[in-house]
Formats: sequence, C-alpha cells, structure tokens
Amino acid sequence: MTIAMAAALSACGHRASQQATEAEGTQFATDSIGLEREDSLASVKVSVDWPTSGNDTLVSSIRQYICGELAVRPWQEGQQEAKMTDDGKQLVEATVKEQFDELAQMGNEARQEGYGYGMTFSIYVRVFKLEEGEGYITYLSNSEGFMGGAHGYATSTGVTFSKKSGQQIGYHTEYNQQTEKFEIREQTLFSNSQSDELSQLIKEGVRSYFQEFDTEVIDDEKLKDQLLSVDDVNHIPLPANAPIFTKKGLSFTYQQYEIAPYAAGMVNFDIAYDKVRPFLTAEAQALIP
Repeated sequence: MTIAMAAALSACGHRASQQATEAEGTQFATDSIGLEREDSLASVKVSVDWPTSGNDTLVSSIRQYICGELAVRPWQEGQQEAKMTDDGKQLVEATVKEQFDELAQMGNEARQEGYGYGMTFSIYVRVFKLEEGEGYITYLSNSEGFMGGAHGYATSTGVTFSKKSGQQIGYHTEYNQQTEKFEIREQTLFSNSQSDELSQLIKEGVRSYFQEFDTEVIDDEKLKDQLLSVDDVNHIPLPANAPIFTKKGLSFTYQQYEIAPYAAGMVNFDIAYDKVRPFLTAEAQALIP
C-alpha cells in the first residue's frame, strides 16, 4: 500500500499540532490549516501542516516548499510561479479561491460544449509532515482530482529536509523532449546514481511491488512485461520525484504512468538504510543514525 493511500485526506480545519520536535535546540511545531469549497460545478479541498516555530532556516525552507506545492495546477502545462508568504491561513484561502474559480470555469465551459452535465471538476491537496528522524523531517504532498477525462488523477510526492541546515536532500528532474526521459539535476541524495549495485536494489524493489499481487514468481522477463518504456530491468530509472526518508528506510514512489500502466497504480517500495547507505552523499548519510 502506498504512503499516499495510507495517508488519506483528513477533515479540514485549523488546529495546532500536538507534536513538536527539537531542531537544533529550537522547538519545531506546525499548525494544521484546512479549507474546502464545493458546489455542483467544482470541489476544492486544501490542507497543510504549516510550520509555526523552530529553526528559522528549516521553517523558511518548508514554507517555501508548501507555497510551491499549492501553486501547482494539474490542468495547466508548466509550473505556476509560487507566491511566497509567511501567512499559512492566507495562503490556503487564496489557493482555494483561485482553484475553485478556475475549476468552475472549466465546468461551465464543458457544459456549454454539451458534455459537462453530471461532472464535478475537483482537486484535493494535502501537504503534511509525514514523519521525522533524528536528523530529518519528511513532508508529503498528496493530490487527487478529476479534470473531465476518462478517469481521475492522483499524485504523491515528498521532500526530506535536514533539520540542521533546512536543505532539501534529494534531487530535481527536468524532462528532455528529445530523449523523452527525465534528467536529474541538483543531486544531493545519491553519490553515484548510475551504480550497478544501486540499480539492482531498485530492480528488486520494483519486483517486490508486483510480486505482492502475484502468486507466481516474477522473473526478469515477466517483470519487463509489467513495465512501460523500460528497455532493461537491470537499469530502471530513478523516480522523477526523489525518494524520501522514512522510518522503514528510503521510500521510492513512481507516479502513475511513469514506469507502469495506470492500472498498476503508483509503484512504490522501501530500501533499508543499511543497504542503501553506501550509495548516499555525505549530506544524506548525516540524516540517519
């Protein structure tokens, strides 16, 4: 079961977090802020765990991350410019209003074209603190909705922050139109992402995901049949969104259609730290015992 499925959208509201942690001698705390709006045309729900105190650099980094996540519009190409703010409540209110107005317009246009009746265009976004370890805090951003296609969509991406520096430990990717592949940028997670040994760990992780739903042993040939656009199962690409740090280990999640058909869901698995540690950068190793 994916982290995204396990962490379903919670009821919207506004409450102080009961959990607080020590980050470089300063208590880190969050406020859960949520708002929803809906009618027959559109439905929008947004909730965030907004940092309220702690290491200034860490708090600022996480707030910037949340602002960036709420700027995403799945129905538009490219990335909207994020509006940076220190007011989480104002950010959530503005996001709900903008998204609702845009979805309602899409719903009206669909009905004018004769196919939108009975459809409610929707988006539900939750950005929350998943968990933390001795040296890190991991946030997860879940989004799901319906934009009028054959089926809805869902995404689940995460980011791990160093408690000490506030730095994001991971990487960013850019899609190359010519090669039709994602290329990694700003790598702070893996010291050698092309390592054959790391590739084998990834292959076995992907295999374990499919094996959970199959009574027959999945060999390499059968594994390849389960995947899309993967020429060699011994070199399955890293996910477009960097793996995150969790208590179980480094958690990998591939989005819908990234390496497998829609019906396969989000391929996900964990690699224990004792196995993946040799392939991590010094910054990444510093986050785990």
